[in-house]
Amino acid sequence: MRFDQSLATVPDRVETLSWLPHDPLLALVFQFGLLIIACSMLMLVAVFVLRIRLVLRQRREKRFAAAWQPLLAECVYQVPETLPQVPRAMRYHFLKLWNYHHESLVGSARKNLEQLAYALKLEEISRDLLHQSDLRSKLIAIVTLGHLGDRTQWHELRALVADPSPMLSLAAVRALLDIDAGATLTWLVTVMASREDWPLARIVAMLKEAGPGRVTLPLIAATEAAAGVEGDARQVVRLLRMMEVAHTESIGAVVGRIVRAATDPEVVAAGLRLIQDPHDLELVRSHLAHESWFVRVSAVRVLGRIGEPADRVVLTNMLGDRHWWVRYHAARALIALPFTSLADLEIIRAGLPDRFAADMLGQAIAEARTA
Repeated sequence: MRFDQSLATVPDRVETLSWLPHDPLLALVFQFGLLIIACSMLMLVAVFVLRIRLVLRQRREKRFAAAWQPLLAECVYQVPETLPQVPRAMRYHFLKLWNYHHESLVGSARKNLEQLAYALKLEEISRDLLHQSDLRSKLIAIVTLGHLGDRTQWHELRALVADPSPMLSLAAVRALLDIDAGATLTWLVTVMASREDWPLARIVAMLKEAGPGRVTLPLIAATEAAAGVEGDARQVVRLLRMMEVAHTESIGAVVGRIVRAATDPEVVAAGLRLIQDPHDLELVRSHLAHESWFVRVSAVRVLGRIGEPADRVVLTNMLGDRHWWVRYHAARALIALPFTSLADLEIIRAGLPDRFAADMLGQAIAEARTA
Protein backbone atom coordinates (compact mmCIF):
# COMPACT_ATOMS: atom_id res chain seq x y z
CA MET A 1 0.00 0.00 0.00
CA ARG A 2 1.43 3.35 -1.07
CA PHE A 3 1.00 6.71 0.58
CA ASP A 4 1.02 10.04 -1.17
CA GLN A 5 4.39 11.64 -0.52
CA SER A 6 2.76 15.09 -0.29
CA LEU A 7 0.90 14.08 2.84
CA ALA A 8 4.15 13.42 4.60
CA THR A 9 5.17 17.08 4.22
CA VAL A 10 2.06 18.54 6.01
CA PRO A 11 3.14 19.94 9.41
CA ASP A 12 1.36 18.52 12.42
CA ARG A 13 0.78 22.09 13.87
CA VAL A 14 0.65 25.63 12.62
CA GLU A 15 3.80 27.50 13.50
CA THR A 16 3.31 30.92 15.16
CA LEU A 17 5.09 34.09 14.12
CA SER A 18 8.64 33.88 15.36
CA TRP A 19 8.76 37.55 16.53
CA LEU A 20 5.73 37.25 18.86
CA PRO A 21 6.21 36.14 22.46
CA HIS A 22 5.19 32.54 23.03
CA ASP A 23 3.26 33.42 26.16
CA PRO A 24 -0.36 34.34 25.15
CA LEU A 25 -0.62 37.14 27.72
CA LEU A 26 2.69 38.70 26.68
CA ALA A 27 1.67 38.40 23.02
CA LEU A 28 -1.58 40.30 23.78
CA VAL A 29 0.32 43.07 25.59
CA PHE A 30 2.82 43.28 22.74
CA GLN A 31 0.10 43.62 20.12
CA PHE A 32 -1.70 46.26 22.22
CA GLY A 33 1.52 48.26 22.42
CA LEU A 34 1.87 48.12 18.64
CA LEU A 35 -1.70 49.40 18.31
CA ILE A 36 -0.93 52.36 20.61
CA ILE A 37 2.17 53.22 18.59
CA ALA A 38 0.17 53.10 15.36
CA CYS A 39 -2.55 55.37 16.81
CA SER A 40 0.09 57.81 18.05
CA MET A 41 1.63 57.97 14.62
CA LEU A 42 -1.78 58.62 13.05
CA MET A 43 -2.42 61.43 15.55
CA LEU A 44 0.95 62.99 14.75
CA VAL A 45 0.16 62.86 11.04
CA ALA A 46 -3.29 64.40 11.65
CA VAL A 47 -1.82 67.23 13.75
CA PHE A 48 0.81 67.88 11.09
CA VAL A 49 -1.83 68.02 8.35
CA LEU A 50 -4.03 70.37 10.40
CA ARG A 51 -1.04 72.60 11.09
CA ILE A 52 -0.19 72.76 7.40
CA ARG A 53 -3.80 73.66 6.60
CA LEU A 54 -3.78 76.41 9.22
CA VAL A 55 -0.54 77.89 7.89
CA LEU A 56 -1.83 77.82 4.31
CA ARG A 57 -5.13 79.41 5.35
CA GLN A 58 -3.37 82.17 7.30
CA ARG A 59 -1.13 82.91 4.32
CA ARG A 60 -4.14 83.04 2.02
CA GLU A 61 -5.97 85.39 4.39
CA LYS A 62 -2.85 87.55 4.70
CA ARG A 63 -2.57 87.87 0.93
CA PHE A 64 -6.28 88.66 0.71
CA ALA A 65 -6.02 91.36 3.38
CA ALA A 66 -2.94 92.86 1.70
CA ALA A 67 -4.86 93.12 -1.56
CA TRP A 68 -7.88 94.80 0.05
CA GLN A 69 -6.16 97.09 2.56
CA PRO A 70 -5.28 99.80 -0.01
CA LEU A 71 -8.83 99.77 -1.40
CA LEU A 72 -10.38 100.08 2.04
CA ALA A 73 -7.92 102.83 2.95
CA GLU A 74 -8.86 104.69 -0.25
CA CYS A 75 -12.42 104.94 1.10
CA VAL A 76 -11.20 107.68 3.44
CA TYR A 77 -11.33 109.95 0.38
CA GLN A 78 -13.56 108.19 -2.15
CA VAL A 79 -14.94 104.82 -3.17
CA PRO A 80 -12.63 103.02 -5.64
CA GLU A 81 -14.05 102.83 -9.16
CA THR A 82 -13.14 99.17 -9.76
CA LEU A 83 -13.53 96.55 -7.09
CA PRO A 84 -12.58 92.86 -7.23
CA GLN A 85 -15.11 90.24 -6.31
CA VAL A 86 -15.02 88.63 -2.88
CA PRO A 87 -14.55 84.85 -3.19
CA ARG A 88 -17.16 82.79 -1.39
CA ALA A 89 -14.49 81.13 0.75
CA MET A 90 -13.27 84.56 1.93
CA ARG A 91 -16.63 86.12 2.79
CA TYR A 92 -16.19 85.85 6.54
CA HIS A 93 -12.65 87.21 6.44
CA PHE A 94 -13.68 90.15 4.26
CA LEU A 95 -16.62 91.04 6.52
CA LYS A 96 -14.28 90.93 9.48
CA LEU A 97 -11.85 93.25 7.69
CA TRP A 98 -14.63 95.61 6.59
CA ASN A 99 -16.14 95.87 10.07
CA TYR A 100 -12.75 96.63 11.56
CA HIS A 101 -12.31 99.58 9.20
CA HIS A 102 -15.91 100.70 9.70
CA GLU A 103 -15.42 100.95 13.46
CA SER A 104 -12.15 102.82 12.95
CA LEU A 105 -13.57 105.55 10.69
CA VAL A 106 -16.09 108.34 11.23
CA GLY A 107 -18.04 110.82 9.14
CA SER A 108 -17.77 110.81 5.37
CA ALA A 109 -15.08 108.11 5.39
CA ARG A 110 -17.52 105.74 7.06
CA LYS A 111 -20.20 106.64 4.51
CA ASN A 112 -17.78 105.82 1.69
CA LEU A 113 -17.09 102.48 3.28
CA GLU A 114 -20.82 101.77 3.41
CA GLN A 115 -21.13 102.65 -0.29
CA LEU A 116 -18.37 100.16 -1.01
CA ALA A 117 -20.31 97.56 0.99
CA TYR A 118 -23.45 98.10 -1.08
CA ALA A 119 -21.42 97.90 -4.27
CA LEU A 120 -20.14 94.50 -3.19
CA LYS A 121 -23.62 93.44 -1.97
CA LEU A 122 -22.40 92.84 1.56
CA GLU A 123 -25.95 93.20 2.86
CA GLU A 124 -26.99 90.15 0.80
CA ILE A 125 -23.94 88.22 1.96
CA SER A 126 -24.74 89.10 5.58
CA ARG A 127 -28.38 88.03 5.24
CA ASP A 128 -27.22 84.69 3.87
CA LEU A 129 -24.70 84.19 6.68
CA LEU A 130 -27.28 85.15 9.29
CA HIS A 131 -29.22 81.99 8.52
CA GLN A 132 -26.17 79.73 8.67
CA SER A 133 -25.78 77.31 11.57
CA ASP A 134 -22.19 78.38 12.19
CA LEU A 135 -21.99 80.72 15.21
CA ARG A 136 -19.02 82.61 13.79
CA SER A 137 -20.88 83.37 10.58
CA LYS A 138 -23.98 84.48 12.49
CA LEU A 139 -21.99 86.88 14.65
CA ILE A 140 -20.18 88.60 11.79
CA ALA A 141 -23.46 88.85 9.86
CA ILE A 142 -25.23 90.49 12.82
CA VAL A 143 -22.44 93.03 13.31
CA THR A 144 -22.37 93.88 9.60
CA LEU A 145 -26.14 94.33 9.35
CA GLY A 146 -25.99 96.66 12.33
CA HIS A 147 -23.24 98.78 10.81
CA LEU A 148 -25.10 98.94 7.50
CA GLY A 149 -28.35 99.91 9.23
CA ASP A 150 -30.17 97.12 7.39
CA ARG A 151 -33.80 96.96 8.58
CA THR A 152 -34.79 93.98 6.43
CA GLN A 153 -33.73 91.55 9.15
CA TRP A 154 -35.29 93.54 12.02
CA HIS A 155 -37.60 90.76 13.20
CA GLU A 156 -34.86 88.14 13.00
CA LEU A 157 -32.57 90.31 15.11
CA ARG A 158 -35.31 90.92 17.67
CA ALA A 159 -35.82 87.18 17.92
CA LEU A 160 -32.09 86.66 18.48
CA VAL A 161 -32.21 88.98 21.51
CA ALA A 162 -33.97 86.14 23.32
CA ASP A 163 -31.31 83.61 22.30
CA PRO A 164 -29.81 81.79 25.32
CA SER A 165 -26.29 82.52 24.06
CA PRO A 166 -25.08 85.77 25.70
CA MET A 167 -22.64 86.36 22.85
CA LEU A 168 -25.24 86.01 20.11
CA SER A 169 -28.00 87.91 21.92
CA LEU A 170 -25.70 90.81 22.86
CA ALA A 171 -24.54 91.08 19.25
CA ALA A 172 -28.21 91.33 18.21
CA VAL A 173 -28.79 94.05 20.82
CA ARG A 174 -25.85 96.04 19.52
CA ALA A 175 -27.08 95.68 15.92
CA LEU A 176 -30.59 96.86 16.81
CA LEU A 177 -29.17 99.90 18.60
CA ASP A 178 -27.03 100.68 15.56
CA ILE A 179 -30.00 100.37 13.21
CA ASP A 180 -32.57 102.36 15.23
CA ALA A 181 -31.91 102.97 18.91
CA GLY A 182 -35.00 105.09 19.39
CA ALA A 183 -37.36 102.40 18.14
CA THR A 184 -35.87 99.61 20.22
CA LEU A 185 -34.85 101.12 23.56
CA THR A 186 -38.40 101.28 24.92
CA TRP A 187 -38.61 97.49 25.22
CA LEU A 188 -34.92 96.69 25.15
CA VAL A 189 -34.05 98.29 28.51
CA THR A 190 -36.48 95.92 30.22
CA VAL A 191 -34.77 92.97 28.56
CA MET A 192 -31.39 94.34 29.64
CA ALA A 193 -32.60 94.43 33.24
CA SER A 194 -33.89 90.86 33.18
CA ARG A 195 -30.92 89.24 31.39
CA GLU A 196 -28.47 88.87 34.26
CA ASP A 197 -26.16 86.82 32.04
CA TRP A 198 -25.37 90.01 30.10
CA PRO A 199 -22.40 91.84 31.68
CA LEU A 200 -23.65 95.11 33.11
CA ALA A 201 -20.52 96.98 32.04
CA ARG A 202 -21.15 95.94 28.43
CA ILE A 203 -24.76 97.12 28.64
CA VAL A 204 -23.76 100.49 30.11
CA ALA A 205 -21.17 100.95 27.35
CA MET A 206 -23.81 100.33 24.66
CA LEU A 207 -26.24 102.75 26.28
CA LYS A 208 -23.49 105.36 26.52
CA GLU A 209 -22.89 105.04 22.77
CA ALA A 210 -26.62 105.47 22.15
CA GLY A 211 -26.45 108.75 24.10
CA PRO A 212 -28.32 110.15 27.11
CA GLY A 213 -30.87 111.88 24.89
CA ARG A 214 -32.18 108.53 23.68
CA VAL A 215 -31.82 106.38 26.78
CA THR A 216 -33.07 108.67 29.56
CA LEU A 217 -36.84 108.41 29.06
CA PRO A 218 -36.89 104.64 28.38
CA LEU A 219 -34.76 104.06 31.48
CA ILE A 220 -37.03 106.20 33.65
CA ALA A 221 -40.15 104.40 32.42
CA ALA A 222 -38.65 100.94 32.88
CA THR A 223 -37.28 101.77 36.34
CA GLU A 224 -40.58 103.16 37.61
CA ALA A 225 -42.41 100.11 36.26
CA ALA A 226 -39.95 97.68 37.87
CA ALA A 227 -39.97 99.57 41.18
CA GLY A 228 -43.75 99.23 41.35
CA VAL A 229 -43.61 95.43 41.13
CA GLU A 230 -42.79 93.59 44.33
CA GLY A 231 -39.91 91.13 44.02
CA ASP A 232 -38.13 92.92 41.15
CA ALA A 233 -35.36 94.37 43.32
CA ARG A 234 -32.58 92.86 41.21
CA GLN A 235 -34.01 94.38 38.04
CA VAL A 236 -34.39 97.75 39.74
CA VAL A 237 -30.73 97.61 40.79
CA ARG A 238 -29.60 96.87 37.23
CA LEU A 239 -31.77 99.68 35.86
CA LEU A 240 -30.39 102.13 38.42
CA ARG A 241 -26.88 101.15 37.42
CA MET A 242 -27.80 101.72 33.77
CA MET A 243 -29.15 105.16 34.70
CA GLU A 244 -25.58 106.33 35.18
CA VAL A 245 -25.58 107.24 31.46
CA ALA A 246 -28.87 109.20 31.61
CA HIS A 247 -29.36 112.95 32.05
CA THR A 248 -28.73 113.66 35.73
CA GLU A 249 -31.30 116.44 36.01
CA SER A 250 -34.02 114.20 34.54
CA ILE A 251 -33.61 111.21 36.85
CA GLY A 252 -33.23 113.01 40.19
CA ALA A 253 -36.90 112.98 41.16
CA VAL A 254 -37.38 109.33 40.16
CA VAL A 255 -34.29 108.20 42.03
CA GLY A 256 -35.34 110.12 45.14
CA ARG A 257 -38.76 108.46 45.18
CA ILE A 258 -37.25 105.01 44.73
CA VAL A 259 -34.71 105.49 47.55
CA ARG A 260 -37.39 106.75 49.95
CA ALA A 261 -39.72 103.84 49.22
CA ALA A 262 -37.14 101.05 48.92
CA THR A 263 -36.59 98.47 51.63
CA ASP A 264 -33.97 96.42 49.81
CA PRO A 265 -30.45 97.61 50.77
CA GLU A 266 -29.05 97.00 47.28
CA VAL A 267 -31.74 99.20 45.73
CA VAL A 268 -31.04 101.95 48.27
CA ALA A 269 -27.28 101.79 47.64
CA ALA A 270 -27.72 101.86 43.85
CA GLY A 271 -30.11 104.82 44.11
CA LEU A 272 -27.85 106.81 46.41
CA ARG A 273 -25.03 106.52 43.85
CA LEU A 274 -27.11 108.60 41.41
CA ILE A 275 -28.04 111.49 43.70
CA GLN A 276 -26.51 114.77 42.56
CA ASP A 277 -28.99 117.35 43.87
CA PRO A 278 -28.04 119.10 47.15
CA HIS A 279 -31.76 119.24 47.98
CA ASP A 280 -31.55 115.48 48.63
CA LEU A 281 -28.79 115.79 51.24
CA GLU A 282 -31.15 115.04 54.11
CA LEU A 283 -32.17 111.83 52.38
CA VAL A 284 -28.50 110.91 52.04
CA ARG A 285 -27.69 111.72 55.67
CA SER A 286 -30.61 109.59 56.85
CA HIS A 287 -28.82 106.50 55.52
CA LEU A 288 -25.50 107.09 57.29
CA ALA A 289 -26.69 104.84 60.11
CA HIS A 290 -28.09 102.11 57.84
CA GLU A 291 -27.43 98.56 58.99
CA SER A 292 -25.88 97.56 55.65
CA TRP A 293 -22.30 98.76 55.28
CA PHE A 294 -22.50 99.23 51.50
CA VAL A 295 -25.44 101.62 51.95
CA ARG A 296 -23.35 103.67 54.35
CA VAL A 297 -20.50 103.64 51.80
CA SER A 298 -22.83 105.04 49.11
CA ALA A 299 -24.05 107.72 51.50
CA VAL A 300 -20.58 108.98 52.46
CA ARG A 301 -19.48 109.00 48.83
CA VAL A 302 -22.44 111.22 47.92
CA LEU A 303 -21.51 113.59 50.76
CA GLY A 304 -18.03 113.80 49.30
CA ARG A 305 -19.53 115.00 45.99
CA ILE A 306 -22.29 117.40 47.07
CA GLY A 307 -21.82 117.78 50.81
CA GLU A 308 -22.00 121.09 52.70
CA PRO A 309 -19.48 122.50 55.21
CA ALA A 310 -21.52 121.00 58.06
CA ASP A 311 -21.00 117.53 56.59
CA ARG A 312 -17.34 117.69 57.51
CA VAL A 313 -18.33 116.87 61.09
CA VAL A 314 -20.63 114.08 59.87
CA LEU A 315 -17.88 112.50 57.79
CA THR A 316 -15.41 112.85 60.65
CA ASN A 317 -17.76 110.83 62.84
CA MET A 318 -18.03 108.20 60.10
CA LEU A 319 -14.27 107.63 60.42
CA GLY A 320 -15.13 105.59 63.50
CA ASP A 321 -17.50 103.24 61.67
CA ARG A 322 -17.14 99.55 62.48
CA HIS A 323 -16.58 98.62 58.83
CA TRP A 324 -13.23 99.31 57.15
CA TRP A 325 -14.67 100.32 53.77
CA VAL A 326 -16.97 102.90 55.36
CA ARG A 327 -14.03 104.46 57.20
CA TYR A 328 -11.94 104.45 54.03
CA HIS A 329 -14.58 106.17 51.89
CA ALA A 330 -15.38 108.63 54.69
CA ALA A 331 -11.73 109.68 54.68
CA ARG A 332 -11.72 110.04 50.90
CA ALA A 333 -14.97 112.01 51.06
CA LEU A 334 -13.34 114.44 53.48
CA ILE A 335 -10.49 114.87 51.00
CA ALA A 336 -12.98 115.45 48.17
CA LEU A 337 -14.90 118.25 49.95
CA PRO A 338 -13.99 121.42 48.00
CA PHE A 339 -13.97 123.67 51.09
CA THR A 340 -11.59 121.50 53.13
CA SER A 341 -7.80 121.82 52.82
CA LEU A 342 -5.19 119.24 53.76
CA ALA A 343 -4.07 121.50 56.59
CA ASP A 344 -7.60 121.46 58.02
CA LEU A 345 -7.64 117.68 57.79
CA GLU A 346 -4.33 117.45 59.65
CA ILE A 347 -5.88 119.42 62.49
CA ILE A 348 -8.91 117.11 62.46
CA ARG A 349 -6.64 114.07 62.46
CA ALA A 350 -4.64 115.34 65.43
CA GLY A 351 -7.83 115.71 67.46
CA LEU A 352 -9.29 112.26 66.74
CA PRO A 353 -9.48 110.10 69.88
CA ASP A 354 -9.87 106.89 67.84
CA ARG A 355 -6.47 105.62 66.69
CA PHE A 356 -7.97 103.64 63.80
CA ALA A 357 -9.89 106.70 62.58
CA ALA A 358 -6.72 108.81 62.78
CA ASP A 359 -4.73 106.22 60.84
CA MET A 360 -7.38 106.03 58.12
CA LEU A 361 -7.50 109.80 57.69
CA GLY A 362 -3.70 109.92 57.70
CA GLN A 363 -3.60 107.35 54.89
CA ALA A 364 -6.09 109.38 52.83
CA ILE A 365 -4.05 112.55 53.36
CA ALA A 366 -0.86 110.76 52.27
CA GLU A 367 -2.59 109.44 49.13
CA ALA A 368 -3.86 112.94 48.31
CA ARG A 369 -0.38 114.43 48.61
CA THR A 370 1.21 111.82 46.34
CA ALA A 371 -1.58 111.94 43.73
